[in-house]
Amino acid sequence: MKRVILTIAVIVAFAVLAMLSDAVQVRPPASDEKVVEVAIFEGGYGIGWHTAMAEKFNAAHADDGVRIELWGHPRTADKIKPRLLRGDPPDLVLDERLPLWLLVGADKLTSFNDALKQPSEGGEGLWEDQFAPGMLDMFRSGGNVYAIPAAYGAWTCWYDAAMFREHGWEPPETWDEFLALCEEIKKAGIAPIALQGKYAAFYAWNTYVALLQRVGGLAAINRVNALEPDAFSHPDAVRAAALFQDLVVNYFQPGAMAMTHTESQLQFINGNAAMIFCGIWLENEMKESIRPGFELRTFNLPAVSNSKGNPRLLHGQGMEFLFVPKDARYPDEAFEFARFLVSPANARNMAETIGVISPLTGVTPPEVLTPALRSSLDVIEASDGIFNVRVYMLFPAWRAQTMNSAIGDLCRGDITPEEFGRMMDEGLQRAVAKTDIPIPDHIPYDAKALGETGQ
Repeated sequence: MKRVILTIAVIVAFAVLAMLSDAVQVRPPASDEKVVEVAIFEGGYGIGWHTAMAEKFNAAHADDGVRIELWGHPRTADKIKPRLLRGDPPDLVLDERLPLWLLVGADKLTSFNDALKQPSEGGEGLWEDQFAPGMLDMFRSGGNVYAIPAAYGAWTCWYDAAMFREHGWEPPETWDEFLALCEEIKKAGIAPIALQGKYAAFYAWNTYVALLQRVGGLAAINRVNALEPDAFSHPDAVRAAALFQDLVVNYFQPGAMAMTHTESQLQFINGNAAMIFCGIWLENEMKESIRPGFELRTFNLPAVSNSKGNPRLLHGQGMEFLFVPKDARYPDEAFEFARFLVSPANARNMAETIGVISPLTGVTPPEVLTPALRSSLDVIEASDGIFNVRVYMLFPAWRAQTMNSAIGDLCRGDITPEEFGRMMDEGLQRAVAKTDIPIPDHIPYDAKALGETGQ
């Protein structure tokens, strides 16, 4: 792997955020007690479950002189960045909004490899063997895993089963059926699809990536992950962009590009739109707004005819990533608590309490999930595997400066699919040329092993 020195500009970018940081109060240790500081991003899942797990862990380790001191905040990243520079970070962090690849390149993170070789907490065998295929790949570099997921993430299409039943609609299995369904929904006076357009760089992007695999197969995903110069200008990528643009122009809710994620999701929940593309967190994020009789369910992206992709694959990855900074005071204890959090022993409670599907194989009991999450688990278990692209996390500046504009322009119809491909490729190659981080080795998906023969 190519190693390069981080530029002063990158260090300054970190330091600027120090002005936003306010002190976090951590109760000091008693005598020779080890106080392990754990920082959790306080988002849609809150920190209540994590706090309860810390108390449970502390009770079990009261005689060991180890205490977890856990705190959370919506701006965890802002608080932690200056501390990483000072060499005084928390011992364990859950916040994937930090530039993790930049931290890997700056040698600021400790590998999970040794911890993954430890026995699973409450399960059989080693911890690493418990993870579902693909869950440990997002931040793997040079044979090391630098961050592990606390949740399973999957990108699917959500709908109201009660509305579908009322109108006699069925979840589609092919793209042609999907478009025909959208026409039927329009005839009923309902917008077919809501879009979190104000944040299209995330929401529209993930739907495009799923469609890219359906059209071009894993070969198309591998081209992007390998950072090939014309990955987005390849005919398969251009066709995927064209299909997505037609879908947005013809079937997405009018005014969607001005809506935030919660505004558009509320349109869906209120029945003004029949479907929405989103991640597994949708129910938890909107639970206070879901009306009686609304039956939230989901389906995988339909198959596209005359294409190369296996439609039984799922656009998915790990989420809610945990990492241990290199300067952590108590890394061994931090890894132990991470192994306790992400464990078969606590998967049931996690699912019941905050509605999270574990990244570990077969440990989330379906009976404790809501019907909506059970439908997600059904999609996961019916899939032949997962796929994802890494450029979104590798190049945050490219995401902000190129991809954000390009995907928004594509959705609005301001550029052609061909122009979209050129913008994405040119911006990505500039990002590759200017990067100050080591670019991790590309490990291609095995298309044949994942059901895409003849590519």
